[in-house]
Parts: sequence; structure tokens; C-alpha cells
Amino acid sequence: MPSQQFDEEIHLRDYLRVIFKRRWLVAAVFVILVTTVTIHTFLMDPVYRATSQIVIEKKNPNIVNVEEVLGVNASDQDYYQTQYEIIKSQSVILKVIKKLNLKESPEFTSPNAAFSLRSVLGTIAGWIKDITSSADDPKEADGDPNPDREYNQLIAAYAAQLEVDPIRNSRLVKVSFEGKDPSVVANIVNTHARLYIESNLERKFAAAQEAVTWLNKRIDDEKKNLEKVETAIQAFREKEGLASIDFEERQGIIVQSLNDLNAALTQAKTEKIEKKNTYSEIQRLSNTPELVESMPAVVSNALIQGLKAQYVALTGEYHKLSEKYGPEHPTMVRLSSEIREVKKKIAQEVKKIAQSIETEYRVATAKEKSIMEAMEEMNSEALALNRKQIKYNAFKREVETSRSLYESLLKRVKEAGLTEGLEVTNIAVVDPARIPNAPVKPRKAMNILLSVVVGLTLGVGLAFFLEYLDNTVKSPEEVERYLNIPLLGVIGRFTNDSITEGSDELIALNDPKSTVSEAFRTIRTNILFASPDIEKKVILVTSAFPAEGKTVAACNLAVSFSQMGKKVLLVDADLRRPRLHTVFNLGRPRGLSDFLIGKETSIHHAAEVAGLHIMVSGTSPPNPAELLGSRKMEDFIAKAKEKFDVIVVDSPPLLSVTDATELTTFTDGVVLVVKAFSTPRPAIQRGIKHLAGVDAKTFGCILNDVDFEKEGYYYSYYKDYYHYYYYDDKKGGSQKKKRSARAGRST
Repeated sequence: MPSQQFDEEIHLRDYLRVIFKRRWLVAAVFVILVTTVTIHTFLMDPVYRATSQIVIEKKNPNIVNVEEVLGVNASDQDYYQTQYEIIKSQSVILKVIKKLNLKESPEFTSPNAAFSLRSVLGTIAGWIKDITSSADDPKEADGDPNPDREYNQLIAAYAAQLEVDPIRNSRLVKVSFEGKDPSVVANIVNTHARLYIESNLERKFAAAQEAVTWLNKRIDDEKKNLEKVETAIQAFREKEGLASIDFEERQGIIVQSLNDLNAALTQAKTEKIEKKNTYSEIQRLSNTPELVESMPAVVSNALIQGLKAQYVALTGEYHKLSEKYGPEHPTMVRLSSEIREVKKKIAQEVKKIAQSIETEYRVATAKEKSIMEAMEEMNSEALALNRKQIKYNAFKREVETSRSLYESLLKRVKEAGLTEGLEVTNIAVVDPARIPNAPVKPRKAMNILLSVVVGLTLGVGLAFFLEYLDNTVKSPEEVERYLNIPLLGVIGRFTNDSITEGSDELIALNDPKSTVSEAFRTIRTNILFASPDIEKKVILVTSAFPAEGKTVAACNLAVSFSQMGKKVLLVDADLRRPRLHTVFNLGRPRGLSDFLIGKETSIHHAAEVAGLHIMVSGTSPPNPAELLGSRKMEDFIAKAKEKFDVIVVDSPPLLSVTDATELTTFTDGVVLVVKAFSTPRPAIQRGIKHLAGVDAKTFGCILNDVDFEKEGYYYSYYKDYYHYYYYDDKKGGSQKKKRSARAGRST
């Protein structure tokens, strides 16, 4: 069958059903708890509570501004929590105990004194502490006891009765103490508050003394350190020649010099570039004098301009006279000589200009180099000065720090010495404890009300917990939800007085008008209409475990089939623990096992039921599984199908032996009997899985042995049906209606 998912909403009636089912458990837990609490409440002695109110101001202990030395900061979040723990500390408690001699007080010495859960737990904690401290300290265990050890149990009892309750959004704290004597508890609370304040003053006085001692030691250390750093800075100044140097002024001079050198370097680089370009051009045109003469440096030279003018004039005159005279004429020779002389002077002058340009280039290069060297020297001087200044400033800061700390320590040690004896505290009692008029415990009404609530809660919770642990099948809905097989019917629990005569197990025969008989007829009808396309001649009845009622179900189901006019064969295939012969009072004749091993046997006819025939199990064989799975068994079923309309086979349980699995190969379908509120769901699911593993057809499940009176909330529909069901039998009809609420029997 395909798996189905049931996502059902849980209703209020489901919770009520669980509570109703386990109502006696809930009632028992409720009654026991309420009764116990009520008795204990009325037997308790009255307990009084005295309360004192203390204010803890948000300020530091006034030891004249030595907070930085002591590291005290009352504004921290944990300051107040620390104070609350100090109030409850064992040291303060021990002071109160000794101050008031509570060791002899009836409040702590009477047999029932301080008897409460808190006091008991506190006493136990004190014992554990004694044991562990003795084990950890061999000296104390060997006879060197702690003088305060005898107070440990008393401190634990005291702490259990002490309560410290801070008031939210304020600096107030309530200190309360509970006991049986109102005057004693008031005195204890007031003494506790006073001694707490005194202990706070003692701590501050001790802190002041420690501060003075610590400050004096620090002053000596800082004095030596100050002398050391002052000597070191003086030695440094002498070594570096810094007796009268002003670092700021010197740094300004160096910066200005660097700026000037940087400007000069820029100008020198520009001139160098210009000279270099001119010099490079002259070098390139050195082989073409006429091009050299066209350079701007040459053209702009006044001497060259004059020589060129002279050359032009002589050349003009030479050409003019050449028209009159020949080249050999003295005038022409003279002019020619002058022209050559002028050209020679021009060439010499051009050469001088080229040499001057080269010289200027080299000078510019040397100037640039000298400026750069000067800048590097100035930078080195500046860096050296910076290093000296850094080291000097470090010495200077160390001297200033040491001097400042030394002066501050001197000031604080004087202040602390002046105020060492002052009693200044930020804690005060705002409202001292008064003798209480009425007890605070026991609160009888509250205790009883809480016991009612807790009793109901505990009882209901236990009921639901047991219900959660119960993994049996309890209702028809759970059959379909967890087993995924159809529900054929529900068989109620029945007893001997549920039927009128005959065997109390054949109720379908002996009391056909009963509700249980009607349930078997409903199951018969459901089997016939289940899976119409499958033949239903051979029906195997089994269960997951023994004692789930499969034999009774098989017998009554066979009777129901025979009552509708069918020829029915009821086969007892449980060769290990057979019961059919007992149900029908047949003794122990030969039966199925004898037939399977080849012996002669016969089928018995049930005289009480027309059409019902019975094949008992016969002699117990040593190998029942092999016999039931044999070819002889197959032949037996085949021949029986030819003679009978319906064959009902009662088989062994599925999970106990393999007999039922062997029989499924010869049957048309399986009816699984489940005992309600008994068989675990995993076991049933495992049995169904076994059937599915051999491809057995499962017609459905019979939910057996249901107590409708006890499990009314699970079976409200079935219960109402069985109460209302009746026949038109006027005699005894009302009596049967009364008995019909009881149903089924497991075997």
C-alpha cells in the first residue's frame, strides 16, 4: 500500500483525552503534593524579617585625590555588585556572630532553629568546605586547626537567613534577616549594617596606609631617576657642544640657506643647459666654418660684425677695381692681401668665441656641482642637528616627566599623611531595622495556592510524559496514521458475564446479538469489500507478538462467515502453540501436522455452527516451519479451496517465528490482529515490513481488546455506538445494552 502522510492538527480534545485517561495519576499527584504542602505549612514556626536600608554613594574613598594611585573608581558597573557581595561576605558575618555572641543565641542553638531549605543547603556547603579544606591543608588536619573553623556551620546558617536586595534605579540596598525572635533579628540586621560600614572604613584606612608607604617608596625611586636623567642631559649637551645653541633659530637659518641654494641651483642648471646646447652646436658645426659664423653667439659679436663689415667693403672695392686692373696689379694684390687678413681675423675671432662658449659651459657645470655639494653639506648639517635635537628632546622629556611625577608624588604623600586618620565613608544607614510586628512566613494561602498550581502542573506534565513514552497503538486513527493499512474493525474487551452460554471465547456463536459479535460481522464485511479485484478464499490471521487475540479473532471471524451461509474451513496452523482444539473442546486429535507428514487425518465439523469445519494442528512436530512451507501444505490449501468457500488460517505470530511468512505464499491475504494499548508501533511496523518483503497482500488490521469504559476519550464514537446499539429483543434487551460497553478478550 502506498505510504500516506497524516498532518493532522492537534485539538484541545486530544489534550483532554490524555488527561482523562490518566486522571487518577493526575489526581494522586495533586492530592499528595497539596496535602504535604498544607501539613508542612501549618506545622511551620512563624518566621520574622527585619530590614535595614543602606545607601552607597557614588563617590570614591576620599584619601585626598590618590585615586589614580589606588585605582579606585566607584563609577564602574561592578562597584556596586562588589559592595553587595562584601555585605554578604563571611568576614562581616563572622564579626556579627562574635559581636553578638550568636553561638550561644537560641536563634541558632535551638533544635529547630533556622530549619529551611536555604539553611540546610548552607550547612551542607559549610560541611563540604570543611572537608575539602582539611584535605587540602595537612597542617590543619594534623592538629593545627583554624580558630574560626568552629563557626563555619554557624556562618552557613547565618548566610542562609541573610538577604541583600538592591533597589533598582537607586543607590539604596535592603539588608534583611529572618528568624523566629523579632527583637533578635532586628538587632542582628542593625549590627550587620554597622559592622559592614566599619569594615569599609578599615579597608580605606588600610588603603591610606598602603598608599603612603607606596608613595614614599616611589618618591625615593623617582628622586634617583630624576638625578640620573638630569646628569645624562648635561653630559649630552657638553659632548655635542649644545651649551648655548638654539635649535629653532639654527633650524631657521639652515632652512633659509637651503632655499637660497635651491634657487641658485635651479638658475645654475638653467645656465648649464643653455651653455651645453650652444657648445654642442658649435662642436657639431666645427667642420663647416661658414655655418659656425651664422650662430647667434657669433653673429651678435661686435668685433666679428666690424670685421665682416670691413670684409664686405674690401671685397666690394676689390671687385670694383678688378674691372680696371688685373690681378697682378699692386692695388689688387694689396686688396687681396687685406681681404685674406680680414678673413683670418674673422676665423680667429670665431674660434675664440667657440673657446669662450666651451669655457662658459664648463664653468656652469662646475658652478652647478659646487651648489649641489653645498646643499648636500647643508642637508647633512640639518639632519645631524635634527638627530641631536631628537635625542636632546628625549632627554628633556624624561627630565620633565620625572620632575613632574616626583613633584606630584611629594604633593600626594603630604595630602595622604594629613588625612590618614580621617574616618570618611560613602556608606551610611538610611533606615535602621525595627522590630517586626508580624511574621512573613509561612504564607499559608500562597503556599497552598502554589501547591495547587504545581500539583496540577506536575500531574498533567507527568500524564503527558507517560503518554509520550507510550508508543503503542491506541486508536483507529493511529492505525492508519502509523501503520498505513486499513482498519477492519475494533473488538472490545469482553468477560464471562458478557455472553449467555457456551465458551466465553466464541462470542459470535454464543451471543450473536452482542456488540462484539456485531463488530466481527463488520470486520467480515470489510474484508469482503476490501480490494474487490483480489480473491478472498484463503485468509491468514496473525499478529506481531503472542497473546494479542489472533486465535479468538480467527475463530469468531470463521463463525461470522459460516453464519452468512458459507462453507468455512478454520485451520490451526500454529503448530507450536495450538489453541483451536481448546476453544472448540475437541481434545487433541490428529490434524494438520499429521497430514503434512503423510498420516491419515480428518477435518472436524463444528456441530454448533452449520457450515463450519475445523482442521486442528495435530501432533507437535520438530520442524513446523519446513512443514508449513512444504509442497504438501500447498496441495492441502489447493484442495481445500475446491471444497470450501472461505478458509481462515490461524498462524503463529510474525515476529516470533517464520511460520506466518511461509504461509503467506498460499493465502490470498493477511488480517493483522493488534492488541490495543499493548503492542509497540515499531514491532507492528516491522511485521508489516516482513509481509511486504514476501509480497503478501494485507487486507487490514483488527484493533483488539479495547476497554471502552477506561479508554472512552479514545473511542468516544465507538463507545456511543455500542451503548446505543440494540436488537428488537424485548427480553433482556436492557440488560444487554448495559453489558455491551464491555468488549473483546485477548488470548
